[in-house]
Amino acid sequence: MPSPAPANQTPNPSGGPCPPDTPQARDGQSPSAPLRRSTRTFFSYTLILLLGVALWLIFLVAQPFINTLVLAAVLSAICYPAFVRLRRLTKGRHILAAVLTVLLAVFCIGVPLTIFFSQLIPQIAQTTRRLTFWLLGGGLVQLSERLPLQPILEWVEESLPFVDIQQLNIQSTLLTFTRQLGQNVLRLGSSFITNMMHYILHFFLLIFAMFFMIKDGSKMIRQIKYLSPLREEQEDRILHSLRRVGRAVLVGGLLVAVVQGVLGGIGMAIAGFPALFCGTLMACASFVPIVGTGLIWLPSALYLAIMGEWWSALFLFIWGAVIVSGADSILRPFFMRGSAGLPIFFIFFAILGGLQAFGPIGIAYGPLILGFAMIMLDLYREEYRDVLDPPPSPSGSAPGKPKTGA
Repeated sequence: MPSPAPANQTPNPSGGPCPPDTPQARDGQSPSAPLRRSTRTFFSYTLILLLGVALWLIFLVAQPFINTLVLAAVLSAICYPAFVRLRRLTKGRHILAAVLTVLLAVFCIGVPLTIFFSQLIPQIAQTTRRLTFWLLGGGLVQLSERLPLQPILEWVEESLPFVDIQQLNIQSTLLTFTRQLGQNVLRLGSSFITNMMHYILHFFLLIFAMFFMIKDGSKMIRQIKYLSPLREEQEDRILHSLRRVGRAVLVGGLLVAVVQGVLGGIGMAIAGFPALFCGTLMACASFVPIVGTGLIWLPSALYLAIMGEWWSALFLFIWGAVIVSGADSILRPFFMRGSAGLPIFFIFFAILGGLQAFGPIGIAYGPLILGFAMIMLDLYREEYRDVLDPPPSPSGSAPGKPKTGA
């Protein structure tokens, strides 16, 4: 004889006992639903933890090559339009188009840079050696004799009494500086030769990574966008901003620097200075806002004028002010038109900070980090506009930030 159903159960037409009449049962949930939810939460946290560990281990494996991979990604994004055109010319052959794109990049970038540095390092060493001999031979004394230094020194003693002119040994300071510069150049050349196999390995890794990033770059981006929790339009804006900054700041800034360095080197060579060394200094100085290449050609023109070479000084001044600076005024707005929203002042400090934090690769890291930060601030402002912009007050006065506290 079956036992009567408990008080909290309703009769079951099939004859079996019914589940308890609990709130979970009335809502259509089994008593084990909270347990399943907690199990799923634990599973999610465990999965995220393991994913973080896996990504951290991948970073440790890729850390020795991270700069090479980032540079390969930047160059691949810059060369991708050429890949699209070559793919069209090769009738859709992706592998052949990627190989031709990488070879074109190596020919246009790698070969000139190799020739450039192989000629630059010996000229820097020769220039520092000649400057050291000039200082030891009394060149600075002869230069000071041609300048009206006495009124300047008297003005310094009267206006700046805390400066002790007698303790300033300019010639000794310059001599020490040139010796240190020469030693650093020689050390750089010897380290370059010693680490030749290291550079060759990273060069081939760069080419290898560029090939796969160019060939399969669109697939990689689709996978990253699929895993990203952001909306698709936000992801597209981030990628477009990084690509625009990379092309405008890196390609544009470097091309302007190269053009100014070449023009400046030609003018300095005509005036009697070492062309490659001075042109390199002008290319580096082109990143400095406002003054730019004037940091190099203006003191050089003044030196020629002091030494009595008036025609060479006049030529160098006109060449620097009209040709070199004119190239900057014409080319920079054209190349930098894609960096809208990034002031030149911020770009300059981004490059300097990138160099200080990451070394030579910081020329690429600095502007890219700046562009990424700017686009993320824009996305944050748009996403939380309703919080940042409070509604207008009922009285019709200008909206203001809501006050907190009593």
